Formats: sequence, structure tokens, C-alpha cells
Amino acid sequence: MRMILSSALVALAAGVSMPATAVQNSPGVYVGFQAGQASSSNDRIERDDLSFGPRAGYQFNKHLGVEVFGNSLSFIEIGYGFSRNEPAHPEEHVGIAVTGTFPLSERLNLTGRAGIGRTNMHAAALGKDDYKETDPSIGGGIRFDFDQHWAITAEAMRLTKTRVTVISTGFRYQF
Repeated sequence: MRMILSSALVALAAGVSMPATAVQNSPGVYVGFQAGQASSSNDRIERDDLSFGPRAGYQFNKHLGVEVFGNSLSFIEIGYGFSRNEPAHPEEHVGIAVTGTFPLSERLNLTGRAGIGRTNMHAAALGKDDYKETDPSIGGGIRFDFDQHWAITAEAMRLTKTRVTVISTGFRYQF
């Protein structure tokens, strides 16, 4: 949570110190990168770990877009023993989402997302196979546009089936 607040404060301070120029929220392709923390609330895995991933999308207008994204979840787990009842843990997620933007000012936007993807589940027990889960995702955040191309983002996303929360910050470049 501190990472999101710190990123938002840095973005706001940078925006106040920059000269006022019009930011275009025009349609177009964008790419980005997010880094942060993934928290799992699996039955036996309740810890935080590093998460990062790329994003690419198309902004239809200033309010609606679609995005393909990936997140490493990095839950490195060593089996507790030889029990075959140990749960699998999420390793990475790849998905597609519809994104929405609500402008708060010329540069500051609230963002939201609803999507679906595949989460790779790693079996920690010996003799069990890895598998994939179809995993819906929802999320929200804030985006600060420095100019018509560059923006900084901070968001929280929840993978609903595997019960993973990803809190991250990153950048976005719109072509």
C-alpha cells in the first residue's frame, strides 16, 4: 500500500511542477510495465512475493480500452513433506481485460479493469502435475499522464479464483 501512495504522491508532485500543457487522450496502441507485490491467500501459502509483468493494449477513446497483460507471481514454494494433499500455488497469470478510465482532472485518471486469463499453478507435492486455472480478474487504480505519451500508474488487481492480490506501480507509453 505504501508503494501505491508513494507513487501517487510522486506523480502528483511532478504534475504540479510541470508547466500546464494539454494532454491528449486520443485512441491508440500503448505498452507498459508493472512491478509490485503479489499476496496469496491460498490455504497454506499466505505470503507476499515480487510480481512484475508487461502490458499492451489499445485505447478506443479516453474512457474505454482493451489490454493483454501478464504477471509473474513468483510464489517459490518447497513442499512441506511427502504429503500429496499440499495445495498447488500460483506462479504466473496471463490475461485480457477491458479497461475503463474516469478523468479526475486533465492529467489524473481513475482506472478500472475486468478480465479473464490463465493462471499457471505449480504443484508443490511430489508426484502431482502442474496445471492451469481459468481465472477472472478485477482491479482499479490511478494513472497520471505526464504528456500525451508517458504516464505512471498504480493499481490493485485481484485474481478471484486463485485468491491472489497484486499491488503494483509502473509506466505506460502510448504511441
